[in-house]
Amino acid sequence: MSDLSYNQYTRLSDSLERDLMRNALSNGETVSIVSLTKKAYSALKTGFIAFVGYMADLNKALDEARAKDARFSRSQW
Repeated sequence: MSDLSYNQYTRLSDSLERDLMRNALSNGETVSIVSLTKKAYSALKTGFIAFVGYMADLNKALDEARAKDARFSRSQW
């Protein structure tokens, strides 16, 4: 049986609608807690690694700014 409708005005009978719903519900995906946990852990790990990289770059930029500030302030005295 085809699930396609060729006409926008096509009406489904009750039995056909129940049959389509039964097919849709029986073909659903199974949910695995282990795979969801692995995906969540991977996303958190990636976010943490990106955050650590950002903080390292920020620290480097702040150190360079402090060094330039110290160099310029000593030259004025």
